Amino acid sequence: MNHRSLLLSLFLLLCVTMQAADFEKQKENEIMQRYFELFNQPKKEKEFYEVNKQVKELMLQKKDRHSYYVFRTNEITHETNMHRNTKALKMANELLREMKENGDSYFDLIYNTMGTLYEERGNYKMAQYYHQKAIDTVSPKDTVGMIGAHLGLANLETSVHPDKAIEIVDQCLPFCKKYPSHYNYGQTMKGLAFFFKNDPESFYRELDEYNIYKRENNLKDDQNDGIMKTIKAAFDGNYDEALQLIKNESLFSENMGYYDMLKQLYQMMGNKDKMISIQQKKLDAIDSLNANLIYENMNAMNAEMEVNKAQQEVAKTRLYWLTAVIILLIAVISLLFLRNLTRRGYQKRLLKKNKELGIALSRAEESDRMKTSFIEHVSHEIRTPINIITGYAQIITNPYYDLEEEERSHMLDDIKLNTMKITDIVNDLLEVAQDESKQYYAKEDTININSFCHVLVQVMEQKNSKPISLSFKTDLSDDYTFKTNKTVLEKSLTQLLDNALKFTEEGSVELYVHESPDHGVVRFIVSDTGIGIDEEQRKHIFERFYKADPFKQGFGLGLTICHKVVQLLGGSLHLDTTYKDGARFILTLPIH
Repeated sequence: MNHRSLLLSLFLLLCVTMQAADFEKQKENEIMQRYFELFNQPKKEKEFYEVNKQVKELMLQKKDRHSYYVFRTNEITHETNMHRNTKALKMANELLREMKENGDSYFDLIYNTMGTLYEERGNYKMAQYYHQKAIDTVSPKDTVGMIGAHLGLANLETSVHPDKAIEIVDQCLPFCKKYPSHYNYGQTMKGLAFFFKNDPESFYRELDEYNIYKRENNLKDDQNDGIMKTIKAAFDGNYDEALQLIKNESLFSENMGYYDMLKQLYQMMGNKDKMISIQQKKLDAIDSLNANLIYENMNAMNAEMEVNKAQQEVAKTRLYWLTAVIILLIAVISLLFLRNLTRRGYQKRLLKKNKELGIALSRAEESDRMKTSFIEHVSHEIRTPINIITGYAQIITNPYYDLEEEERSHMLDDIKLNTMKITDIVNDLLEVAQDESKQYYAKEDTININSFCHVLVQVMEQKNSKPISLSFKTDLSDDYTFKTNKTVLEKSLTQLLDNALKFTEEGSVELYVHESPDHGVVRFIVSDTGIGIDEEQRKHIFERFYKADPFKQGFGLGLTICHKVVQLLGGSLHLDTTYKDGARFILTLPIH
């Protein structure tokens, strides 16, 4: 166990103690005690799940749904500790869906667990997102839940934003008075934050308070004691002792926190080479986790292919698409490995120049973020239509289903629609790659702007199923023409209008065109009265795979492609930040 999973174990113990106090039968007490003993014992995993099943049944018999969900999230934590992050993420999403279907609102439990899952995979952004959602959704009356949500976020921030971690712990400590173990853990979190701040004076004061509180409450915790002892050795200058303690697996296993501790210690020692080496090992560990994620997805797809080999013509079509997806994923893995090798070679050259160390680390971390984002988007966006195709294919080819012609036609339409979705995804990826090599687009089409825009708005109106008015306004004469690439311009404006409709529930969407002779340009302006784009998201909207709402359908490439192709036409695309009633994009093209 390590300090990253200690918090989850503390809350498990609290839950067990509270439940055992309520049980009337000795047998039930023994089951709960056995459950806690088995929780982190890999060699007794089968027995753990047998006891876990009994505990969940007890919670349902007592109609205690909150405790039932606590033990469900403990299953996810167990899978994480066994390094089966893919299975844990799948279980987390299934539990979240079950809560919503049952009308239960204990979302903070699952959000806190998902934050820890992403933290273990080195995905700080997603971990922070879910820990914050846990804080936002926990009931103010649930003191234990509030402690868990806040200390979960503080745990994440200790190495990244230590000042923020200290602030969160200080807000939380007054609520921990009733729970000495949790108060003690909060003090340990502050000690870690002072370690990453390299603030020995504040740490020594915290250590004194930590020792006094332990004596007053008769606490004994080898885990917390070991962490505080490690930090003290580092600040005392006993670096060899600190290194030995960090490498003690009973205190720190090789996870993201382990690498952060080592990197900070080597920084205190002034050993830049070791710092870089540890950072590279951390990135390699993240690479390995992401590669395992893809590998497990591929194994799952291979298993599905073997099961359905006996099916006839429709099954053969499904096999074709699954094979195509596997080839695509293999290509992605190859690309990632090639990018990784290139990055490593680049980093080795940069290591010769200490003054460029910061640039090397920054580029490595950005590359890792792009890889993680790409993998998550491919896994999610391709598997959903594949599952739909598979399900309908099995129904249509099963002779025991007596389907009406209308039902069969509906299923075939859905298969066709989702096949086209996969094709669109591949086309988007190919288009991004193609645009990287292009220098410009040929402008050989002469178009009448008003007529062109009228037709475009009419086409979008046919797709619009919402109570939204879609209009076109122009300051140009009806005979105004100019030369451009019609296909590229049509695709760009279609994407902007489609985005406006997607994020607008009521009001209007407008396409407005005017000429600016002084600047020699024509401007196409798309405005809506939708949800708008907040200030933090504005600087990321043209990045690849970025989505303002991570739960919205889409691949996050639409605005990226628009921005690129408009540049290749010699123009520009930007967000009008002065517009406050929704979102407004301005596409500018030169007249000549």
